[in-house]
Formats: sequence, structure tokens, C-alpha cells
Amino acid sequence: MDLTQLRLVALGHSSAGKSSYLAAMYTHLAAGRKGFRLVTADAALAEQLSATGKLLRRGTYPQPSSRRTELTAGLEFGRREVVGFDWTDYGGGALTGSAADDPETAQLLARLTHADAVVVFADTQRLATDPEARDEVRRTVVLLHRAVDEQPTPLPVVLVYTKADLVTDPADWARARAAAAPLEELLASDGRVRGTAVAVSCGTRTRGVAVPVLWCLSTLLTHRAEEVASSLGTTKELIKDLRKEANGIDSLVSWFKGVESAAKRLKYWEEVGREEKAELARLGRPARRLARLLASEQRGTRPPAAAPAAAAAR
Repeated sequence: MDLTQLRLVALGHSSAGKSSYLAAMYTHLAAGRKGFRLVTADAALAEQLSATGKLLRRGTYPQPSSRRTELTAGLEFGRREVVGFDWTDYGGGALTGSAADDPETAQLLARLTHADAVVVFADTQRLATDPEARDEVRRTVVLLHRAVDEQPTPLPVVLVYTKADLVTDPADWARARAAAAPLEELLASDGRVRGTAVAVSCGTRTRGVAVPVLWCLSTLLTHRAEEVASSLGTTKELIKDLRKEANGIDSLVSWFKGVESAAKRLKYWEEVGREEKAELARLGRPARRLARLLASEQRGTRPPAAAPAAAAAR
């Protein structure tokens, strides 16, 4: 996994709230949270997102957009970039088109097969009231299955219930979660997906806007740190064995046979060990701090528990 620039793909049909989310998330994290700060070199986009974020706090929402939005950003900790990511938000039309006829759909499918994480946006109000929302969920699940099937490791996926503050009736939440059930089932896919669901509100009562991105980055960063720690453990064991072999007799026998000596292999693996140790030191502390930040941002953002089936059917 290359942590220099992770690829996060955002999916959601028209009016699902992706544009509002991106602006609210950027505004929230660009201001700084517990030592972490989101930065981007795209000054024009940063200004646009910040302006939209200010309007959202006043209750003014942007018009739905069918355009693809791309943000290249870095999450800094202590003024040093910990992890960079490319956020690509595909318009609703890309989810309904045909790869053979729609270049945007074809590009989305290609991007999904190489995604490091996927964030799926679902309009909670619409899920609760519009039967067509179920068809959109099924289409999204088909796309996600294609992405999951191409991944060598479990794919981080976040299901974002948007406009959560506008849904207060437990029965409406039950209907919304019943409509999104295929997505939630995919989140629980054993061994294929590392998934979570979060209820998000953008606007005068902003809640949970940092969680989807932070969850993806924290999951990927922690996974990478665990990979490096495991590899370092293996390297240390190899170095220990090579030190036992590296002696004058081994060097002479190796020279005679024309093979690499244990001493040379030891030198190589000691360098590998130093590099792995340095990378683990670079990743370990930020990964732990990011996990703590995520835990604090997650409070109160779990979707309400599904109501009994009778209530959901009303």
C-alpha cells in the first residue's frame, strides 16, 4: 500500500449531499483538530470550499451538481504531512450510465477497481420516502461488488447517511435503513470489506463531517503501520539467524561456491530493518493520535438502531 497519495472515491446519486459534505468536511478539518490539519495546494478550490462551508453554517445549501469534483489534499500532524489523498466525487449520472456509452461511468468503474477506500452517500430522507431509492442502492451495491472483487485486501467502505438531522422519526430511520440494507450487508462482508456507517449533518447543526475521511485514513494508516511492524519482526528474526551464520568460514565457502555470503546478506537486511524501523516510527505515533481523534469525532454519529420490522413497514 502506497501511503504517499491514497485514492478515495465518493459515490452518491444526485442530491445525496456530496457537495455539502465536501465543503463542510474541508472547512472543519482545515481549521485544525487536535494537532491535525487538512491542507491543499489548490487555492481556488480551498477558497470555494471555505465559502460554501460558511454558507452551510447559515443554512444555505449549494445546488446539486452533476460535475465530478476532485480534491488533492494532505493531512498534516505537527506541520508534517502524515498521509495524502485524492478525493474524487462522481456525479449521480455516473452511477446510472453504461460504461460502453458514458465515459464518466467508464472512468468511475476504472477508478473503483484501484480505489484505496470508498465513501457512499445516501440521502436519509429519500431512503425513507422514495421507493426509487432502493433501485439506486442496488445499483451502487453492484458497483461496489466490482470494486471489492478487484481488491487484494479488504476494502475500507463508509456508508454516510446524509441529512441525518432532518430525520427525527424512528419509523423513518427504520425505513431508511431497510432501504439501505444491501449496502449495510456489504459493510459486514467477512474478510472482503472493512466497513462502517455514520450519520452526518451539514449546515447549522454540523455533525460527523470529519468521520468518513478520518475513518478511511485512520484505517489505512493503522493497517500500514501493522504491516510494517509485522515485516520488521520478520526482518529481525532473519537478521538474528544471519548473525549466527556470518563468520570467516562462511565467507570462504561462499566465495568458493560463488554465492552471496551470509555477511553480505546480513548487511542488506540490516539496512532493510533500519528503513522499516524508521517508517514505523514515522507512522506509529500519528496512527495512534489519528485513531484517538477519530474516536472523539465519532461520538453521537452512529445511525439510530433499526426499529422493529412492523414500524419499518408502516
